[in-house]
Amino acid sequence: MMKKLISIIIVFAACLVLSACNSTQENSDVSEITESNFVDFEGLELVRAGISDRAVFNDLGALEEFSDIAVVGKFIDDAVQEISYDYEPHFEKDIVTDVVSYSTIEVSEVLFGDVNVGDKLKIGQSYGVVDNRLISFDRLTPMQKGDEWVFFLVYAPFLEESYWCSSDTFGRYPVTSAENAPMPLSDSPDLGVFNEEDFKWDIYNEILEKYDI
Repeated sequence: MMKKLISIIIVFAACLVLSACNSTQENSDVSEITESNFVDFEGLELVRAGISDRAVFNDLGALEEFSDIAVVGKFIDDAVQEISYDYEPHFEKDIVTDVVSYSTIEVSEVLFGDVNVGDKLKIGQSYGVVDNRLISFDRLTPMQKGDEWVFFLVYAPFLEESYWCSSDTFGRYPVTSAENAPMPLSDSPDLGVFNEEDFKWDIYNEILEKYDI
């Protein structure tokens, strides 16, 4: 349980990496923007904002023990992002101090956990689009309406009562029959990661064998 809490805190803390020196969240101006304005990721500049240490799992059993639930689900709406700004005197302008995107999945299959088919779950990810740039703290690609994935999730009640993929790339995998939206910023869009080297093939093969997805 302690490792899970630390991992969730790390996700939250990672969102502060863009903050400049002497910035504080107390003066932040938070706005919500519906991502339907820019669901086409073609032409955006990808900014990898830095990734914190996260839990590592050597097999499916360890991932299952860490996760609160595991489901197959489809994103049913466009993501909404929350951007926080602070005024930075050195640059004499507002800068981004935090960016998080939330979307909703509808559960189509339950692998384990206290959840039912048809439930709608709020999913968080540490990324957002700002000034024609996709700023991402995650190795996972962004959420897109209509995409379907296998999720291993942890619950974060203090982050908009949302669920987060267990330790980033350990927590989301392809559904073999799904036809997900293109992701031009990824070299392996079918796998849901920016770089194929980050995909957890060993665990994915265990998932396919155990759950027949």
